[in-house]
Amino acid sequence: MSSQSRKVATRLLMRAGFSRIAIRVAQAGKPKDAGVAEGGGVFASSEAMASSVFGSEAASGIDVDPNGLQGLRTERRKQVTHVDEYGFMQFEGDAHESDAQTQQYDAWQTRTGARPRRPTLDVRAASEAKWATLLRSFDAATLRGSRKVKKLVQAGVPPGARARFYYVLSGAAGLEQPGEYARLAGQASLPIYEVIERDVARCYPDHVMFADADGAGQRQLRRILRAYAQYNRAVGYCQGMGRLVGLFLIAGLGEEQAFWVLAATIRGFIPRYYEADLAGLREHTAVFEVLLHERNPRLAAHLAEQGCDALMYATPWFMTVFTMSLPWPAALRVWDWFVFRGTKVLFRVALGISDLASAYLLDACPTIAELLGFLLHIPPGLVDANTVIAAAARVKISERHVERLIQRAAAPG
Repeated sequence: MSSQSRKVATRLLMRAGFSRIAIRVAQAGKPKDAGVAEGGGVFASSEAMASSVFGSEAASGIDVDPNGLQGLRTERRKQVTHVDEYGFMQFEGDAHESDAQTQQYDAWQTRTGARPRRPTLDVRAASEAKWATLLRSFDAATLRGSRKVKKLVQAGVPPGARARFYYVLSGAAGLEQPGEYARLAGQASLPIYEVIERDVARCYPDHVMFADADGAGQRQLRRILRAYAQYNRAVGYCQGMGRLVGLFLIAGLGEEQAFWVLAATIRGFIPRYYEADLAGLREHTAVFEVLLHERNPRLAAHLAEQGCDALMYATPWFMTVFTMSLPWPAALRVWDWFVFRGTKVLFRVALGISDLASAYLLDACPTIAELLGFLLHIPPGLVDANTVIAAAARVKISERHVERLIQRAAAPG
């Protein structure tokens, strides 16, 4: 990658919320040279990843006092127009990076007449009562073995059943130990708690559950992340974890259950994602690049020619399991499928998004700036929930092939 391309990539990644250390890992691919400190994942010693809600200082990785963020949040709340069905506050005059990408994408469609085919999914969602019966009557293995249940999952788990669904299908019950969460939460402070404290205020800042510094949501998030740092000392804490815990709490999981679902998810679905060298993430993005080349060699070649490595745009996709990259309804549907089917869903969704964006990326994004600008801020209208799930469902990859690729990516040398 040229020096100019590197600078462009750095600027775009910072605007998307990355710490400087993570950017250096993504660009150089040398985690041992990234300056990672003891006590946590790659983000632990870095400037915290802040929402663009708080402006350029927070988004650029400059350390911001959480009390100052709360003051900004209080002022911003005066501009709330309504709260959506998921609990996210909507603001007067909001302008997001995705809005600019939407305008450019719409202009491209108008100019070229291109209307990418939107895949559809012929499935019908089940009621909460039906899901309650399924979760009460069958264990996770039996549910996963049913094609009918697979279709129901792809159609989306009802909000009232989602918390129980995540708990059962994640395998959390197999890890949970009575009294262990309370013990972990009561342990003496670790140095990484300071980093957790800074990040708690920045996790889902526009959601009513986490809007107040002294609110129940922030207190629960803080306790869960601290407890996990005690539970898994080898990892400690990494920012992507907050996005996962926040989703669990928003979905209705209780505090202790959310902790065990976090532990089960990291252990079973995204192992080594949050370790200091990002080993699991690096392996999975390498696998994704191979799969993309197999499925869409033209797009893969275009990205490679511009120096647009998968780590640069797939890191937020994978590390937060699409909670930073998709509209919330789509992120929930992806999570439903991910918890049900496992790691392979990450690749299918990433390839599905690539299918949806391919024509635009090839025709309208000639440089790394345009490529990353789009991939880090995908227009919401292109990736609505039904379209994303349908596009991912059309991607056929075998478990055996994925496992072979993972083993190859993990092999030394």
